Amino acid sequence: MMDVSGKTAVITGGGSGLGRALVLALAERGCRVAVADIETEQAERVAQEALQAGAPDALAVTCDVSRRESVEALADAAWQRFGKVELVFNNAGVAASSSSLLEATTEELQWVLSVNVTGVWNGCSVFMKRLLATGVSGHIINTASEHAIGVPHAGQGFYTASKHAVLGMSDVLRSELPPNIGVSVLCPGLLKSNLWDAQRNRPKEFGATVVPEEMKAVGKAVIERGMEASEVAQHALEGVERGDFLIVTHAHLKRIAEKRWTEIASACDRQAPYYPGCEKFDVNNVLQDVLGGNQH
Repeated sequence: MMDVSGKTAVITGGGSGLGRALVLALAERGCRVAVADIETEQAERVAQEALQAGAPDALAVTCDVSRRESVEALADAAWQRFGKVELVFNNAGVAASSSSLLEATTEELQWVLSVNVTGVWNGCSVFMKRLLATGVSGHIINTASEHAIGVPHAGQGFYTASKHAVLGMSDVLRSELPPNIGVSVLCPGLLKSNLWDAQRNRPKEFGATVVPEEMKAVGKAVIERGMEASEVAQHALEGVERGDFLIVTHAHLKRIAEKRWTEIASACDRQAPYYPGCEKFDVNNVLQDVLGGNQH
């Protein structure tokens, strides 16, 4: 558990949407903030807003989370400015155009994974290594989505896959880090943002394309009916302060999770029912036994 007030935080994707809301919520709690975004002007604008909202100091950094060297430069800038970092919000994310998996392209897959998965891993790896080296207590918050729990819908197969990956990485990460570094995975539902227009930052190397205006209009209309980003940000900070691993924001997610669990339980009961001694195949038990045996 950690009181976020007065801490030093880095927020990727901080120039708009949920990232901006997280920056301002942290600023209101007296945090120093590094606003990282691939759009420089947006990051600078939000950094100024953070100062007005109560942040003692705010830094804007241009950052492409998909590039390791860019995240390293972000960490360098944050440590040089603030002397330490205690909260890391790996929040930057993108969604491809609403194409079915059979119609989508390899370039779309590579782009989504480079930001949503590699970008999160870059943030975890770069910042956690530095925290471990300095011994500073901290908390890392990876933004996934309700898609990570089980919200598949047509047209966003790559996005859904990437968010499952974020949840999986975060789950492993919490078992690898010491107790003084917390891990949370934020799984918000529909919220107001400009995710519908993420293609504006899609590099040409990933087959940048023009999204039809009618498709943009539909995406915008859907997202505008979402929860306010500021409300989601409050959920996130409260979850960090409680020490929650899973941070959820939308009540309907429980029913979605129950549906997924019912399907899993039914499959297990039909295909692999429990029997005494079956734990011998549990990989965690096997690892413990093998590693323990190697120590003797």
